[in-house]
Amino acid sequence: MTTAPEPLLTPQFVLMLVVTSIIGLSFSTYFLLPKFLAVELAADAAAIGGLSGVSLFASVVCMPIAGVQMDRLGRRPFIGFGSLLFAVASAGFLLVDEVGPLLWALRLLQGVAWPLFYLGLSTLATDIAPKPRMGQAIGVFGAIMISTNALGPALAEWGARTFGWPAVFGATVAAALLAALLSRFLRERHHPQVRNKTTTMLALVRRPGLQRVLIVTAMAGWTFGSIFTFYQPWALACGFEQVSTFLVAFAACAMVVRIGLGGIADRFGRLRVARATLLLYVAAPLSLVWLPSVGLALSGGLLGLSHGMFFPALNAVAVDFAAAHERGKAMAAYNGAFNVGFAAGSYLLGYVAIATSFPTIFFCSAAICVVAFVLLVSGQANAVVASRAGT
Repeated sequence: MTTAPEPLLTPQFVLMLVVTSIIGLSFSTYFLLPKFLAVELAADAAAIGGLSGVSLFASVVCMPIAGVQMDRLGRRPFIGFGSLLFAVASAGFLLVDEVGPLLWALRLLQGVAWPLFYLGLSTLATDIAPKPRMGQAIGVFGAIMISTNALGPALAEWGARTFGWPAVFGATVAAALLAALLSRFLRERHHPQVRNKTTTMLALVRRPGLQRVLIVTAMAGWTFGSIFTFYQPWALACGFEQVSTFLVAFAACAMVVRIGLGGIADRFGRLRVARATLLLYVAAPLSLVWLPSVGLALSGGLLGLSHGMFFPALNAVAVDFAAAHERGKAMAAYNGAFNVGFAAGSYLLGYVAIATSFPTIFFCSAAICVVAFVLLVSGQANAVVASRAGT
């Protein structure tokens, strides 16, 4: 007779999701930043890509440090401090009236804040969840965060049109401050490292098989970054006025698969699900090539379906390489790899778009995704990954 697994939605898990939704709304509002830059500040593709990339580069630099310190000190302090830091950076947007040093500095500061609260919350989700439900926990956490990816920009687009951009930026400050306050009520099941068992980040990422997971993650991040950064200026150039439709469709489809099919990766194998959905990922950038015919809703939906399953499934594979006291570093390595790809795609492809066209960069991103799929299904190292992922 098998024992039923412990419930996932405990009061602490629900509180963690509430904090995630509030800080997620503040953070996700800045997914609409490309429109603000293009319409209000007349920024070109290189500036838009650079301002997206610089924030992510800052996150990449800070993420390993944050992961190591979370394993030592716990998750909750970083959630609160990261939310406060994000509030300070967001307040600075009330003073922005040009693409200048202040704007670049604020994006850097937001990039430092993001891994603190995101890693803290995502790692706390794996700590709170029963081990048999870890993949589902990551999926539910991601579903809440993704829902804010739609709601935040949609509210921001409406708010900017109705009240102006200062009201939008002020709202992000208030939300971040509220998240910092609520984080004080979180409790954590911390696994402090024993001194003689301390693992360095370098030792963790050198484990056989994990390197391949991280390379594939970075390549998926490149594709995701190219879509999120450049679909807005491309849509505006094609004559679309409401660009948040893409994000709403993306979030709706991602939430359907993460909540409705959240346990599928745990049941059928996390690596198998990651491989299948990575192949579907290729369709998302290709749909943007023919955006005038396809439309924003279909393009966003394709990205939501593929990313909604792929990201938590491969994330769970990466966490399988770590012990309980190493999860902060594992989360940092996985999200850091994704952000390296996101930042590189955002920054470099802006110049490609200026030299060629937006469809060209979406073709390039689709090709990168195909190569990532081949890496994930081939080679001797893949057997190591499969054994660690339970497939």
